[in-house]
Amino acid sequence: MKQRSLLALLLLAHGRPVATERLIDDIWGERPPETARKSIQKYVSNLRDSLGAGRIRTIDRGYAVQLEPGELDLGRFEETARSAAAAPAPRAATELRHAFALVVREPLADLRDQPWAETEVARLDELLLMTAEIRHDAELDLGEHRRLIPGLEDLAAKHPYRERFLEQLMLALYRSGRQADALAAYRRGATRLRTDLGLEPSESLRALEERILNHDPLLTPRPQGPPWRRRTRPRYAKRLLALGTALAVAAAASLWIVTAGAQHRSTLGKRIVLLDTRNGKVIAQWPYRDYRFPWVTTGNGKFWLASFTNGFTEVDPRSGRILRRLLPPFGNATNLALPVGHSIWFTGRVGLARYDLRSNRVVARFTPFHPRQGFGLYGIARGAGSLWVASVEQNEVLRVNPRTGAVEARIPVPKPWWLANGNGGLWVSSDSEGLLRIDPTSNSIAAIARVPEPIDAVVVGNGFVWATNSKRGTASKVDRGGRIVATYRTGRGAHEPSFSAGKLWVSNEKEGSLTSIDAATGRLRTFRFGRRLGTEAALGRYVMFAITA
Repeated sequence: MKQRSLLALLLLAHGRPVATERLIDDIWGERPPETARKSIQKYVSNLRDSLGAGRIRTIDRGYAVQLEPGELDLGRFEETARSAAAAPAPRAATELRHAFALVVREPLADLRDQPWAETEVARLDELLLMTAEIRHDAELDLGEHRRLIPGLEDLAAKHPYRERFLEQLMLALYRSGRQADALAAYRRGATRLRTDLGLEPSESLRALEERILNHDPLLTPRPQGPPWRRRTRPRYAKRLLALGTALAVAAAASLWIVTAGAQHRSTLGKRIVLLDTRNGKVIAQWPYRDYRFPWVTTGNGKFWLASFTNGFTEVDPRSGRILRRLLPPFGNATNLALPVGHSIWFTGRVGLARYDLRSNRVVARFTPFHPRQGFGLYGIARGAGSLWVASVEQNEVLRVNPRTGAVEARIPVPKPWWLANGNGGLWVSSDSEGLLRIDPTSNSIAAIARVPEPIDAVVVGNGFVWATNSKRGTASKVDRGGRIVATYRTGRGAHEPSFSAGKLWVSNEKEGSLTSIDAATGRLRTFRFGRRLGTEAALGRYVMFAITA
């Protein structure tokens, strides 16, 4: 079993070298025998005899398996899933059927009880489930609702808290003329959520129930004519954020002008919105019901829109065009993301991962903490040649070498959450200590700002660090010494700050408004929508945000 574990660990590295020390830690845990290193050498020798001498190479202080492109089923599956997410429904359905033909049983079926496998099993299971959602969306779009019902009933029963399967089942039943069964499925799922978790169904589920009750004509399947008459960009791809073109909005519904200092109310409903703040024009919008728990960030001059249901999507700020979509390496166990250059770093419950945007694959995974801690890693920042990540349950900020994953320093911080680099060091929000600055030259606390708690998020811009407080409805401006130099009242529920082009942007959730603060003059400008707002991020003159209610 240990030899099989070693082979699995090498294959899961996709040809990248794995250090002998890591193999020993993964296979034997915290108390390896004195003979562990010799056992590794023996297992490698046995595998070379079985697979061929050139298959496993010795590299530095570890080993790497030699793989040809497309040779590993997992690699082929992941590549097909990424390709299908951006494809028209007919091609996506076909490709994903071929992909699932590679899955003959559950991943790592005979190794699931090994301690090292816990993280990988969670990742692979999530990959299969998320890809199944994509496949079902495509097949529903092709009018295959009747055939899908038995499989969706099974999936909804096995994964009662994964609401997307229930939505797909309800839609398939309704399109098959079984409205009563669709509503009954909703009631069963809603009851299970309330009983087991004390949660109400998501807005997307409730909206679908209402549309079924009202016989919404948009729920009716479209007739499928000859292939040359089918739309090349079906509706499901919009829901997946995989289109290469933006969802343009009609000028009459989306254009509203905001003059300097004025406040205007919008007629937009629940949705994700990309706004040009210079002329007040909505560049693109996406239905909010299609995205569970959206979160927006920026990087490399682009917006990135994350969702539990629709992965991680790159959006052009000027046109609203979808540039690419990728599956987060930790699935729904992903916490935050940091786009840097040609990479995106992800934190999650099971570690830290780097996704390479040139090869469109995960190229590094690190676990710089105990893999069984519940929340894992949260806040992430880049600075002073290192990655900095917040380990909430371990009450420390980790300084990580981005090339090797080695932890270079551990700085004790009670309950650290948000991180931001700049203005003299690394800034950390602590649940009990306020706002702290870590000096990267000494890896120690150099300043403390007694910003009113709770701190919702932290950003750096224009030589200051900014922190929002949703309870007070304020944004605090702090210098590098920890002195609060200004406090701005933006509105109830102030959260999700971002900084761009000399301005701090704040989403005021309960106030239903977006506020910009000129860092130099302190001038405030407010956009009022009259609806509850969620996530937001700014990039120059453009802002992407969510209207949630």
